[in-house]
Amino acid sequence: MSDMNFWKEMQINDMLVIDTIRKYGRDTIYFKDKDSKYIWNNYMHATQFGVIKPDDLIGKSDKDFFPAEFAEKARQIELEIMETGVPVLNIEEELYVDEDNVRYYSASKYPLYDKDNNIVGTWGITRDITETKKLEKELERSYHKMELLARVDDLSGLYNRRYFYETLEKYASLYEKRTDGSSFALLVADVDDITHINDQYGQQNGDIVLRSVAEMCMANVRTEDTCFRTGGDEFAIVLLDTDKISAVGIAKKLVEQIANEPIVLEGKREKVTVSAGLAMFDPADPDLTALISKAERKLNKSKREGKNKVSF
Repeated sequence: MSDMNFWKEMQINDMLVIDTIRKYGRDTIYFKDKDSKYIWNNYMHATQFGVIKPDDLIGKSDKDFFPAEFAEKARQIELEIMETGVPVLNIEEELYVDEDNVRYYSASKYPLYDKDNNIVGTWGITRDITETKKLEKELERSYHKMELLARVDDLSGLYNRRYFYETLEKYASLYEKRTDGSSFALLVADVDDITHINDQYGQQNGDIVLRSVAEMCMANVRTEDTCFRTGGDEFAIVLLDTDKISAVGIAKKLVEQIANEPIVLEGKREKVTVSAGLAMFDPADPDLTALISKAERKLNKSKREGKNKVSF
């Protein structure tokens, strides 16, 4: 084969390769001049813009198709590439089509050189990763949902015993380091005579009582406080940034509120009470076992002294 025929065949092959990429490439491929106007596009890129022929894009820019902010951001990246000659790889782009439609793209952009090795524009490849991002976000939501479920008691809707200990450890570490003298309180409570309620009305109604007590706990503490169900009829509340006087006030209000709100069981208004014990966290002695033990001793004191009260 002569040299002329060889190079002619190579040129034909090059044209076939370029034409194949233009027609069948599944990613968007485009070339731009120094003004960021399109000089060559593949069919996938045209399809993205709702254009039939890629040549119809020639002379247009991102500003003709994308929101101004999105187009300007792309332009700034291209200016930097033309200035430095350094490509920018795997840019994650987020495009708000409307409030119900967000598209995600992974883009890589490169400097475009002429035959004399001068930068005359940019070129890039972009892949639509919307479905992948949606899957990632759904998996993230599922993970957070599972994480939340692992912390929440199914019956009461309050945080569970496991998360109670995690929370105590977190706040103990936080308040131990504080120098402003602030502290938190631990309130523990039991439903009085829950066995009697279960025996008289059945376990299902006993569960109604527990849920009602949980709701009243949530309704009678501050937003910064956290409520837990730590056992069968056992509850705990961590009261943040409080002194003993304020904590006692919250505890008494809760005990009184529960006693003053009869619960309807099988058509009967049943008075339900709780006994509670309160202990203050001491940053100088951050022993959580001792804190819990003190609160439980105060709870037992309330039980011994007739129930339906808080001891501190």
